[in-house]
Amino acid sequence: MTMTSGVSAATQAGTLLAQSPLGWWMAGMLVCALLGIAALAGLRRLRRHAGPPLRRVVPAQAHWIMLAAMAASACTLVLAGIAMAGLAESGRTLGPWGVLDDVLATGLQTQASAAVLQWFAALTHLGDTWVLTALALGVAAALWLYQHRLLALGWLVALAGNGALTRVLKNLFERVRPEHTHGIAEASGYSFPSGHSSASMVAYAMLAYLATRLLPRAWHLPAAMVAGALIFTTGWSRVVLHVHYASDVLAGWLLGSTWMLCTVLIMESVARWRRAGSVPVRT
Repeated sequence: MTMTSGVSAATQAGTLLAQSPLGWWMAGMLVCALLGIAALAGLRRLRRHAGPPLRRVVPAQAHWIMLAAMAASACTLVLAGIAMAGLAESGRTLGPWGVLDDVLATGLQTQASAAVLQWFAALTHLGDTWVLTALALGVAAALWLYQHRLLALGWLVALAGNGALTRVLKNLFERVRPEHTHGIAEASGYSFPSGHSSASMVAYAMLAYLATRLLPRAWHLPAAMVAGALIFTTGWSRVVLHVHYASDVLAGWLLGSTWMLCTVLIMESVARWRRAGSVPVRT
């Protein structure tokens, strides 16, 4: 009964989403902008508790700080891997996510107009490899030039590590892409997880994080909101263009956000370690 109701709900959701790709795009950007605000609030809370309250649990010594960050990162990656495996299995066995994938893909193929496809074909370049590579090199060069070398290293590790993980997982799951014969956008290779979605998640979320480290506080909220909107736009464009299933995009977001979170945990731990080392600890 639970499986039947889940499949029925997935069918209804897929049908509804396919009816208005532009409307759901705007709604999704709003939701993800709000999620960006929530993430910013969480980061600020983490930083407030990185002083004396956290020191009671994790000593200020370098090895304890890094061990705690690495342990948290490892647990996060394991949980994300379990969730991604569940998504892939649901798609393979036509569980709720598999049904949603098929219904949404079929609905968009029949209802999305050429003008809508052209619009999203332009927006999908936000996650293209050449765009994000140019962004990665430009930001890294600027950070290095202004003596923010640890931030530059963290930025490059975030993007390069995510790219490597995406390639490994694509070859592991070997999911074939949905059929896309409209000729407006092309994609090759395996489908799960979406590389555009994971890469844009890491790149734009990391840019927002760097804004919180380097720019005045007034810039933090707009940066988080814009990052959320760009991340959703890139992922949703892949679904509308029929080059990815919805679960591919969701898995890409899950992978990118997890890897980005692990990177930020390490970077924040290093920053706390350096602050602790520069201020004498009372005994």
